[in-house]
Order: sequence, then structure tokens, then C-alpha cells
Amino acid sequence: MLRILKSGRIPHSLLFLGIDGVGKRSAAVRLAMACNCVSNAAQQRQSDGSSSDNPEEFSDYPCGQCSPCLRIAAGIHPDVTSIQPEAGVIKIGEIRNLCQILSMKPFEGRDRVAILSDAHLMNPPASNALLKMLEEPPEHTLLILTARQSSDLLPTIVSRCLHIRFNPVSRTALSEALIKRHGFGADEAPIVAALAGGSFSRALSIKKATWMSWRGWLITEMSRLGSSPFHVVLAFSEKLSKNRDTISDVFEVMLSWFRDILIFTCDPTHVINRDHLEHVKEASRRYSRSDLLQSVNAVKSAQANIEAKTNIRLSMDRLLLRLWQQQNLEKTGN
Repeated sequence: MLRILKSGRIPHSLLFLGIDGVGKRSAAVRLAMACNCVSNAAQQRQSDGSSSDNPEEFSDYPCGQCSPCLRIAAGIHPDVTSIQPEAGVIKIGEIRNLCQILSMKPFEGRDRVAILSDAHLMNPPASNALLKMLEEPPEHTLLILTARQSSDLLPTIVSRCLHIRFNPVSRTALSEALIKRHGFGADEAPIVAALAGGSFSRALSIKKATWMSWRGWLITEMSRLGSSPFHVVLAFSEKLSKNRDTISDVFEVMLSWFRDILIFTCDPTHVINRDHLEHVKEASRRYSRSDLLQSVNAVKSAQANIEAKTNIRLSMDRLLLRLWQQQNLEKTGN
């Protein structure tokens, strides 16, 4: 984004790509502020159309303090429109309304800016309606789309946007931010940062008390799965299947568990679940590399099945029984 500001030429349409929680929407809001900032530095750049290769000249741009910047940040500027999915979809009515808004001249700012979050959730009619506007964009307008990956959008929409990819936040940077800004402990933050997979919002959604306690319970149950009676395995499956909202967390913890076992014998310092290092160490004696790879594939297969709306309980039963049988076969040498 800094490169765009330095060039002094902002295109009509941008596509911000990356996983959830890496700052795509925050960057879009920041760019909307830059388009309408009235600070002295911003006015100078807009008037002479100058560009610069010195990043320090852009450290206060946008200023974040002028009236347009403050109102854009608060979501109340008349020339900045934000659209987000409702009930997991963006419909044609919202896109038609957006196109009508963008066809008008800016009310008070230099540019009209529209931020279309999770654009990959547009239904086909909405996508086609947006394409028509992208083919003939009005002057003094900027449309910013955010999406996880370009393949989730119509190729014709993708081809009409300048792409900016947002990389996952590094574990170190994420850990430091959790400690400095959100009160995470020095021992806890690295674990949460590793489990978050580079997503800041994902890290914040991990509740320090309840989530970490739940994760500890899940890892403990996974560590003794092979020695549990058959009915206990089914009871474990029932508990995990009760809440669809936590299923993605279940799979993430399971994958981190098997990953840690796999990596422990090579380099224990890279274990994610460091607070369960003894469990990991003990499990590393029971699993062969082949077993671990099969376990990971089983978890990913169950995850894909549930994402495809198959029955959660049946998928979880199948997964845990497969993992249970695999550990018991390993113990018997069959």
C-alpha cells in the first residue's frame, strides 16, 4: 500500500488478498483516509502529484487526526461506504446500491471509497453487477475488495483489480503485540501466536482462561486416546461434536498436537504446545513417522468432510475411532 501512496497514482480498484485477521480491512480504511486526508502534507501531495521514494515522508500520511480521517475511522464519513456479508452472503441489492452511490460525485471529499469486505461471499448475481461497474469505473472513486484468495472470485473481477497480498503475521510480531497491547503473559503469548497461524483476530479470539483450559483438556484426552476404552472414545467424540462453532478449533489443536509429536525428535524448541511438552515427549515414543502422517491426513479428511456439511458426529466418530485403532494396532505390533 505504501508503494501506491508513493507513486501518487491510486487505481480505481484494488484486491486485498490474505487469510482472515491479517489487517486487510484495517489497511483499506487507512487507504480511504489517505484519499481524503486534509493535512498539510496530504494537500501538498495531492496538489503537485508528487511521488517519493523516502518512506519517512509517508510516516504521517494519512495524519489520522483531521476531521475526514477521524470520521472515516469511526465509519461515519459520507464518501466512504463499507459493505460486509449478512448471514454469510453479499446479495445483488447491496451491490446495486453501492454502484448507485459510486456513480455520484464525492459529497465533500476528494474521492468516494467503497470497501467490500469478504468479496468472495458475493452470490453470482452480485458478482455480475459489480463487474459492470468495474468495466467503467466512475472518476474519483476507489473500490477496495478483500478476499482470502483470488480463485474465490470471478476471473473477470480479479483481472480488473490491482492485487495486494497480505502475508500472515509472524509469530514473533504477533506474540509481542499480544504482550504489549492485550495483556497476554510472556509464557502464554508465544503459544497463542503459534496456534493463531498468523492471524491477529484469531489470536484475540483465543480466550486466555477458558480457551486455553479447553485446549489443555483436549490435548490431555488426545494423549491418552489409545489407552481409553471404546465407550470413552465415543463419549469424547460426543463432547467434541456438540458445538459446530468450536469444530475448527478442535481440528487446529489436533493438527498442532500431531505436528509437535512429529517435530519433537528433530527439534523440541519448535514445539507449539510447550506447556504440554511432557505429553508430547511421551507420545513421540509411541508413534512412527508413518503413523503421524496418517493421523494428520485423517484429521484433514474429517475437517474437509465437515466443511462440506457432512454429519459432524459421524465424521468425528469415524476420525477418533480411526486414531484409536491406529494406536492400538501400533501397541500390538499388527
